[in-house]
Amino acid sequence: MAGKVSGPGSGPPVGGPADDKPEGPASVGGGKFADKLAETGAPKPTDASASASVTAARRLTADVAAELAAGRIDAKAALDRVIARVVDKQVGPGATPAVREAVRAALESAVADDPLLGEKIKALGG
Repeated sequence: MAGKVSGPGSGPPVGGPADDKPEGPASVGGGKFADKLAETGAPKPTDASASASVTAARRLTADVAAELAAGRIDAKAALDRVIARVVDKQVGPGATPAVREAVRAALESAVADDPLLGEKIKALGG
């Protein structure tokens, strides 16, 4: 009986070519993931839109940062102002109060739940 077809999962026989390959993370993709990740370095913005986004964010918050640095406002007030500006920019002037409140609440929740942002705010004195 020639040409027997095996079902899924039936690989090469034991002792065949598959047994010669090392097992574990190093065998996948030709190297350890951590080594590959280290080779990539820090991500670099490659298009103008990434640079424009950073510039827009700085314009949106520059005066708030200056007031915070000068001690005229505290970290909580600075955060409240930045969130208000983000809401204004994202939902626009025609948004209903309910939409504005929902977006504001979502932003505040995201900031409160993010440990990295929480540490940064604490570092600001908030």
